Amino acid sequence: MNYFILTGASRGIGESICKKLLLKDHHLICVSRERNDSLISLANSKLDYIQYDLNNVYGIEELMEEIFEKVDSSVVESLTLINNAGLVFSQKIEETEPDSIIKIMNVNLLSPMILTSSFIKKAEQYDVEKRILNVSSGSSFNLAPGGSCYSTSKAGLETFTKSIGIETGNVKIMAIRPGMVDTDMHSDTVNRKNIKSADYAAKRILTFLFERFEHGKVVRAW
Repeated sequence: MNYFILTGASRGIGESICKKLLLKDHHLICVSRERNDSLISLANSKLDYIQYDLNNVYGIEELMEEIFEKVDSSVVESLTLINNAGLVFSQKIEETEPDSIIKIMNVNLLSPMILTSSFIKKAEQYDVEKRILNVSSGSSFNLAPGGSCYSTSKAGLETFTKSIGIETGNVKIMAIRPGMVDTDMHSDTVNRKNIKSADYAAKRILTFLFERFEHGKVVRAW
């Protein structure tokens, strides 16, 4: 059985990734702040859904304890963590409240760091393929007014990914930058010529996960 831990599964790219991973030899453990009942209705007993707000970084260790209790050591063949959850807002820094700054950094950067740390520790006991895929953004380098917090969080996630890449070889890690995707982030984009569907983005992301994984690297999805 191939186990997948997926954050941000309730909508957008995460929801599309989840749908594509619903296969007979896959067991999904989905985490999101909001429950997605339509996903649950599509799945069978091989999907566990945990409602959790990743802004609560102090509870992530306990969350991972709950997640790994669902891993059956007698059948596990691989373990994968997909850090997809993300928070987006655009606002000049002088107009941004401290709580908003803390929240976006918690969700976009600190929670993937803690999840990664816990995943590596807890997965150590399993002699199977272990991978971590961090979903980043072109905003990590393509800067725009109002995007200082979001861009900083994604740039940090990419640096973290590359750092872990040289820290460990037992767990493979990479980050991927989807292009513009038809989600809330680009709902106000006027020129929609280059915007791809969430389904397309999920397909490209999983292509890298399964076929083109590059340990310690940050890559573009297309």
